[in-house]
Amino acid sequence: MTNSSDNQDIRALVAALATSQLQTQSMIQATQDQIQETQVAIRETQNATQAQIQETQIAIRETQNAVQDLTSDVNRVLGRDAILSDMVLELRASQEQHQINFERHQETSNAALNSLEAILLRLMQIIGRDI
Repeated sequence: MTNSSDNQDIRALVAALATSQLQTQSMIQATQDQIQETQVAIRETQNATQAQIQETQIAIRETQNAVQDLTSDVNRVLGRDAILSDMVLELRASQEQHQINFERHQETSNAALNSLEAILLRLMQIIGRDI
């Protein structure tokens, strides 16, 4: 009987071991499926992230180009402003010089007219005595 009892115990152990092995294999398969699903999700996330990175890089390049264009425009405007400011200063100085020259010419012209008037009056006096 011992032999029969031992056989039954062995069979029970083998059955328990087979059941345990089936459960373990089932758990391994489930884990492998989860790993594969996770890997697929990771690849999809990586692809989406890569696409976002590329879009962001494009946007950054476009922004850099826009900033360079703006910087160039600002530099041109500042250069023109400096030139125009110099021209305004030169025009003011020139206008002041013209005003001074005009006033001198006016003084000279007035002095010449006064001299001519005096000469004319003197001539008129001389002519008036001779008549």
